[in-house]
Amino acid sequence: MKTVALVLSGLMVCAPLVAWAQDGVIASAGGASVTQSDITNLLKSLDADTRARLAADPARLDQLVRARLAQAAVLTEAKAKGWDKQPQVKQLVEQAQRDAVARSYLASLSAPPADFPSDADMQAAYDQNRSIFTVPGSLHLAQIFVAASQGADKAALDQARKQAADLARQAHASGADFAAIAKASSQDKASGQNGGDMGFVPDTVLLAEVRKVADGMTLGEVSQPIETSAGFHVIKLIEKRPANVRPFAQVKEQIRTTLRQQRAQQNAQEYLAKAVGPNTVAINEDALKKALSEAQ
Repeated sequence: MKTVALVLSGLMVCAPLVAWAQDGVIASAGGASVTQSDITNLLKSLDADTRARLAADPARLDQLVRARLAQAAVLTEAKAKGWDKQPQVKQLVEQAQRDAVARSYLASLSAPPADFPSDADMQAAYDQNRSIFTVPGSLHLAQIFVAASQGADKAALDQARKQAADLARQAHASGADFAAIAKASSQDKASGQNGGDMGFVPDTVLLAEVRKVADGMTLGEVSQPIETSAGFHVIKLIEKRPANVRPFAQVKEQIRTTLRQQRAQQNAQEYLAKAVGPNTVAINEDALKKALSEAQ
């Protein structure tokens, strides 16, 4: 749907969205229309989270209607010009129909029983894959940053180092207000406007040089300037959050979905192996080569 909206958005500039109560028509443009049942069926095909986001965002819901209307408008015009009668188009439609029928039927054959997986299955999967559900540790930091690019000459680098050292001295002074200094002097505007507060930064994305220093700091401590490839960081450690494993109850539905998808895929592979696998069907390689030759 997003792709349709992007590709066809240019067709919308002269087609205002009109809501109609009559005949359940939601929007109309020229000879094309989108009905209530069209949108109902479309929304039913989406997952519950996506439907909830659309319900909470009228603008996005309108955009979805416009995208569906654009598709209907193009289709109406194409049919009026007999575009759907072209041999290559008919082949594409027939292939799409075959693919849709086959996928739907295979999905029905492959679906696991409604009671799969059991609570024991899900608990076992959780116990065997705890690393997947591990949330990395993180540090709540504030910083005062002085930029110094890798390509900076020695004079510029020395100037940045001197400026960072001066700001660190101010931050270490008795009664110093770290947030005020960061807001006034930090060159990282995103955190600077929040008094240098960077929020919780996961260990996995924290710069190695900063992480090495922060690991040895106590809560409330302010560091000396830390040099990285981006510049100099004076950091304040506010809080540490150790790594933890998300509880089973929190990830149970995620595990259920994953196990059902895996079982469905396994069932499909087993069905196809029996139907058209190497032990069932022999390939006529000579005929295959001729087909390839004729296609070139």
